[in-house]
Amino acid sequence: MLQDRAFCLACTNRMAQTAMRSPQIMKNSLRNALMLTAGLSCLCVLTPQTHAEPKEAAAPKHKRKEGPAPTAATLVADMKKSVAFIAKSAKEKISTKSKEAIPFWGALKDTSKALDTMEAGVKAGDGSIIAGLDQLGISIHQLAASWGVLRTSDEGSQVGRGVIALSKSYDVFLLHYGPSVARKHLGGEVSAEEKTQLAAARAEVAHLKGQFASVQGKVKPKTYQHRFINDTLGLCKEIEGIQGDSLKEYSAYIYQYNRLMYTALAYNTLIDVWYPETAKQLGSAPRSGKRPTLAFEKSCGGYYKGWKYTTIPVTHYDDYYEVTYSVTSITETELSTYESYTESYSEESATEEVSEEESAIDEEVEMDEDDGGTFADDVGDGEDDEDGDGVSDEEDTDDDNDGSADEADNDDDNDGVMDSEDADEDEGADEGDDGDSDDDGSADDAGGDDGGGEEE
Repeated sequence: MLQDRAFCLACTNRMAQTAMRSPQIMKNSLRNALMLTAGLSCLCVLTPQTHAEPKEAAAPKHKRKEGPAPTAATLVADMKKSVAFIAKSAKEKISTKSKEAIPFWGALKDTSKALDTMEAGVKAGDGSIIAGLDQLGISIHQLAASWGVLRTSDEGSQVGRGVIALSKSYDVFLLHYGPSVARKHLGGEVSAEEKTQLAAARAEVAHLKGQFASVQGKVKPKTYQHRFINDTLGLCKEIEGIQGDSLKEYSAYIYQYNRLMYTALAYNTLIDVWYPETAKQLGSAPRSGKRPTLAFEKSCGGYYKGWKYTTIPVTHYDDYYEVTYSVTSITETELSTYESYTESYSEESATEEVSEEESAIDEEVEMDEDDGGTFADDVGDGEDDEDGDGVSDEEDTDDDNDGSADEADNDDDNDGVMDSEDADEDEGADEGDDGDSDDDGSADDAGGDDGGGEEE
């Protein structure tokens, strides 16, 4: 103890002597000497036998997977890769012969064909993408919801990751190049014809709400079909909050109307196939078998006139390349092979019945029906479920379902960034931020100008 105190005093004396020899640093040296004396004195008194602790290693610099700014063309190409990835992953997991899997494989086929239409529209650089975009909206919602019911947590199942990647590319495309963005970019006052369309759409929403409300109390609670009905009614309520007919309100209504109709049409297909009794009760609710002309479809194509959207890249894409990383493994050969495989699917050949024990459609499920999102959206977003296998990340010991337990995996979420450098190895995408803060269907960085900012 006395030796340590002598050492402390010696250190202080040496620093003081140094300061005296160098007047220009005298002031700072004396201050440092006093601080050192106080610090070492405390150390001597409180912990006389303790050695200095090693410095804690600096935290790794977190980063995200990066890539070039997405464009309309690359987003469509990425969606095509996602379809091939899903088909490749589902081939051995979900039988194309199963009657219960008709909504899944039918949706994947429709998605592939819709992307062909969109690809041609992007090449033309005009509004001909609308027909493909409408069909894509329906099929993606149907695909996500059907996977959410049929999904498996089997080791190596990557279907969910493909569905999440597909949904991500679709959302980015819609919020930067969708009809709401095109209409805001066109500018000007809402025309009399558009106001007539708006009134017709509101009447259609009221009718749809009445249909689904009529069966709400007749469906068994805590079932998927009950969730489908509640989701649809929730979207009806949400769109009713958009009043007025200014350009901003009109554009927002297009977005929310399409979201509602895509979801309702997708759910109706699931109800038709899985719950025929409920389908009878719904009666004349819209069906996606014969795709209807949506209220704004006829005019939306014209909104793209003069807008060179194909030359405007997305300026804010944050975690895009992390969420879609898995599908980058698809080769050109696989892309062609699985596009043919998907588009050759025949519903007529799906004749195999599933036993009641193996069926997933009548399971009693606990779901938060008041979380503000739909079942299809939740599955597509992969919120709290990195691999989309239906097991929450909190309970999942293999977050990316690659067959390697998280403890032994260097990239738990399979986003292409090693865990030691990853900003979100546990959480994945930034939750709750889709880049559209006011839910008007136009990304915050797409506004009413050339995709680069807010509308003037």
